[in-house]
Order: sequence, then C-alpha cells, then structure tokens
Amino acid sequence: MRRFLLILAVLCLVLWGMVFFLLFERRDQATAALPTLMVLPSLTPSDTPTRTPPATDTPTAIATLTPTHTATATATFTPTLTPTLSTRVVEISAVMPGVYVPPTLTPFPPGTILLPALPQPVEPLPDATNEPPPYEGWYSFESDNPAVHYSTPWEPRLHASASRGQYHRSENVQSYASFTFEGEGLRIRYVAARNMGIFQVVVDGVVIDTVDAYAPELAFPGTRVYTIGRGVHTLELRSAQQRNPQSEGYVLALDAVQVFRGTANTLIIPPPVETYTPTPQPMPAAGVELVGAPPTVQPTTTPIPPSLVTVSVVIAYDENGNRAVDPAEGVSGISVRVVEVGTNRVVAQAFTDSSGFAQLQVVTSAQARVVVPYFGKVWQLPNSRRGGNVRFTLLLTPGNQPGLIP
Repeated sequence: MRRFLLILAVLCLVLWGMVFFLLFERRDQATAALPTLMVLPSLTPSDTPTRTPPATDTPTAIATLTPTHTATATATFTPTLTPTLSTRVVEISAVMPGVYVPPTLTPFPPGTILLPALPQPVEPLPDATNEPPPYEGWYSFESDNPAVHYSTPWEPRLHASASRGQYHRSENVQSYASFTFEGEGLRIRYVAARNMGIFQVVVDGVVIDTVDAYAPELAFPGTRVYTIGRGVHTLELRSAQQRNPQSEGYVLALDAVQVFRGTANTLIIPPPVETYTPTPQPMPAAGVELVGAPPTVQPTTTPIPPSLVTVSVVIAYDENGNRAVDPAEGVSGISVRVVEVGTNRVVAQAFTDSSGFAQLQVVTSAQARVVVPYFGKVWQLPNSRRGGNVRFTLLLTPGNQPGLIP
C-alpha cells in the first residue's frame, strides 16, 4: 500500500511538472521580442547589421507541438565621435632687441575738438543757480548755491565787487566748505584782505594748491585754472591754520566756485610735463700736471697791537666785619704795581689814597698781572690784550694791625 502511494505521488509530480513546462513555453511565445525602429546617426556600411530570418516551428513525432524560439540578432553600433569646431586664441610676445616700431596715430571720431589747455574764464560767467543742468563751458556756482555746504555756518556779507554782490566768510580755522560737481576744470574766486589767512584747495582728498589770501586792500581775485579731468569731483576749501606775517587774522572767505565742463566732442590733452633725468657720464682719469708757480708764501706772526687797560684797586680794613668797604675803612699808602708775566717788569705803579683807592693805566700787548707786595696779593689781567676796565678789591680781615703801615 505504501509503495502504491509513493508511485502515485511521483506520477503526480511528473504530471504537474509537464503542465508548468507547457504554460511557461506559451508565455514565452506570447511575449516574444519585437524589433524597435531606431534612428542611428551616420552609419557606415561596415556598421550595417546582418539579420537572420526567424526560426520556423518544426513538428516532432510527439503529438503535442513544442514550439522553439530562436532569438533575433541585435545590431551593435559604435558611433564615431566628430570633434566640434572651436577657436583657440594664442598671444605671442616677441622681444626683438634693436628693432624700433614707430607709434601710430589714434584716429579720433569726426568732429572732435582737441584743446591743449582749458580756456580761461571770461567774467561775468553764467550763474548755475538760474540755469538747469547739463552745463557746458564755464559756469559760476555762487557762495550761496545749495550745492555748497559749510561744516559750520559761514557769515554772508554783501559787497558790490563780489560775484553777484555777495560772499561768505568764517573766522573758525576748523570750519571748511565742500562742493560736489561734475567737470574737468576748476577755478576759485576768493576774498583777499588784511585779516585773511592761508587756505588749501583740496580736490578728491588731494591738496592741489595753497593760497595766501592776504592783501593790503580788499579785493576779489581768482586762483589759477586747475585741470582735474572729467568726472564727478569733490572740492574742499579749508584753512591751513597759517597766515602771512603781515596778516591780522586767519579769516577764510569764498566768493564763487567756477567750473568748466566740455562738450561731448571736446577733448583736452594738456602737453606732457617734461622731466629731466641726469645721465651718469664716465669721468676721465684724473691727471697731474706740473706747472711753474711762485713759491708758497709762508704765514708770518703778526704782532698784537698794544691796548689801553685801566686797573682800579681798593684796599680796605673790614673793621666792623660786614664784608663790605665802608667809609673810613680805606688803607692809604699801599703800593700797587702792574708787572709783565715772564719778565716781571714793572709797567705801572701807584699808591692808595686816604680812601684806599688806587688807579693805574697800562698800555701793553703782553700778559700782565696786578701785585700788592705788602700783602702778597696777585691778580691776573686776562683782558690786557683787548683793553678795557678792570677792578679789584682787597678786604683785610679784622685784627690787631700795626699802628703804622708803610
């Protein structure tokens, strides 16, 4: 019985295996791959695929038809890469010593007006306050123009000689005036007087001029014309905190700012500033040439001319001990001499009077000294060669002195 069941189970498995095999074969036939149409770029004849006709079903001896499927060959294509067109720019710099290439002129657009320098303003200039921009040529921006700003209020004043009859001034050396404008030329009209100081003209943070505004009489001059290039610029007028030695103050006053703006076809090319650079030159070798000449004069000693020296000597006995010569303290009859140093020759001699005073006049060019032999006192005369007056005082200390001093 067990063997029968085992054989039956094996047959069932075989039968189910055949059923599953037939089912999968039919699915493969139903899902056969279909060729897909593709556009292949630039195929070469060598790249043309070879196609094999599909296989046909062949009946077998078995009653059940078993179809067989042969896969369709698929063409493989390797495209040929074509380089794209590109531009390569090569810059070559060649240095050829000794070869000079002359410069070529740059053509300017037709109608361009070339000026070597800015034209000088001819007053009265148009007032920029009364005309709207854009401005062409010279225009005057008055001191009360809204574009002129003062760091601290400046005092407005009226005068018939001022531009438009008005100017602004300030005594504060820390205050300044600023003005932003567009143009390529600039000129400052300021006030000069006895109390004006020195101020600086600053454009875009660079000091381009320093102006001394001192004048003995009130005047309204203008600075030189400054070429500053096209574009927007910022002007500052500030005190240099200095003044002319003859000036009475440091006042800074602004009358007007004059601006030049060229037209679109005007081009100002100032001449280049020539600078001279010294070129070192080889110096020839120094040579020595003997020439005849008179003998060199040797220096000789020039004797010093004699001079007059006046010598005054006071000899006193300090009886009260106050270290001063008082009346009735003079010692009379004391010999005073002037002798030469080295030779000890007496040049002059005198005796003191009742007040203890003696005076000697000596004409000599040698070094001399004053001697009081009785008391052994000696003074040098350092100025005997240049002359003059010399005074000496001999003060005797209190003590028992002889009753008679020769």
